[in-house]
Order: sequence, then C-alpha cells, then structure tokens
Amino acid sequence: MWIKMHPWVFPIIIGCIGLLYIILNIAAIIETKKIQAKGSDRHISGIPFLGGIHLLIAGLISPIKWLALLCILDFTFWEFLYAVLLDAFGKERDDKQ
Repeated sequence: MWIKMHPWVFPIIIGCIGLLYIILNIAAIIETKKIQAKGSDRHISGIPFLGGIHLLIAGLISPIKWLALLCILDFTFWEFLYAVLLDAFGKERDDKQ
C-alpha cells in the first residue's frame, strides 16, 4: 500500500539538512577566526558546498523550482568564486623569489 505524501515533505527535509550544514560551516568559520585571533594557527574545517547542494536538490524537487536559487546562500560558494576570481584577475605574482 502506497501512502501519498505531500509534495513539500522531502524538499523541506532536505532543505533543513542543507541549512544545518550551512549553519555549521558558518560556525566553523567564526570559531576559526576566534582561535586565530588568539595567535594559534589551528583551523576548524567545514564541509564546502554540501549545504548548497542540499538546498539545490530541495529546490529542484519542490513544486516551486526557483527555490533552487537558495543554494547561493552557501558561504563556500561565494568563497570559491572569490578565490577563483582573485587567482584569475588578482595581482601578478613575482615568481623570481
């Protein structure tokens, strides 16, 4: 016997998991800043892109497809773009050191 579920059940569950990953990544970034401000060189690692991927999937399987754009809320998405653009258009490096 198949139970008919509401079309928002799985997108909400997957979206909540994605938001959890995004919050954990932001908390890891804040804690890393606190630790490094004290003079330590330790780093707390997050899981890049995972929260954004979950939000993308949740948006694509939801009845409202534009919700997939919420995946750009993931901080690591913007951090990756910044790193790529800085490398491509940033200052030229002096290789003669």
